[in-house]
Amino acid sequence: MKNKQKYLNIVAGILGAVLLVVVLWGLAQGKNPLHMEMDDGIQQIDLDTIYLKNSGVEVNFSDVIVSGQHETRKLIVSTQEGKVTTKLTDRLINKLDFDFLKKTQNISYTGVGYFVVDLDNLTAANVIQDKINKTVTIRIGHPYLQAIEIDPNKIIIEDVKEGLLARGDIELTVADYNAIEKDLRARLQEKFDTAANGQEAADIALKMVREIYEPIVKAIDRRYTVIVEYK
Repeated sequence: MKNKQKYLNIVAGILGAVLLVVVLWGLAQGKNPLHMEMDDGIQQIDLDTIYLKNSGVEVNFSDVIVSGQHETRKLIVSTQEGKVTTKLTDRLINKLDFDFLKKTQNISYTGVGYFVVDLDNLTAANVIQDKINKTVTIRIGHPYLQAIEIDPNKIIIEDVKEGLLARGDIELTVADYNAIEKDLRARLQEKFDTAANGQEAADIALKMVREIYEPIVKAIDRRYTVIVEYK
């Protein structure tokens, strides 16, 4: 019985020695001999982005950027404010232009013009992905003057300047008021829709569109940068 116990002790000692040698060898190799390495197919690019190298999933940036096209998306890139004035003249005798025979009145309109870019016109063809250089190029249309908004609180109708023989108010019909408003709107549009204002809006538009879409692209893959240019 004692010989059997002695034999078991010897065997246990040998196994312990072998295990100790394996552990020491593993430490010498810089690895945990009991650790099993597994590849789950996920590559960490940075803290916010992962790449599934064997998943077969590939993100198409155009699908994300042009989604929701049923919605109208007009980006206001620049606003311009201006003021125009027209002078109404009422002559006592139409063919005689003397100050004492006429009365005048100034009407001023102040309005705001909006330059916009149509983002709802973007299509997949307008989004070019360069996988080698890691860029996404978005091609947009040029900004244009879309609307002029008249501020009713800034419509100024001055007092009538009367002549010596031309007294009283200047009587205007509804048709007269409509004609005046149409004329002033047209003059505001001419004031806003200039080459200088258009160039300013074009420069701002490139920056604003990039600021909109770059966070979306980088949320998908931070290695990509966004370039915005005109069609």
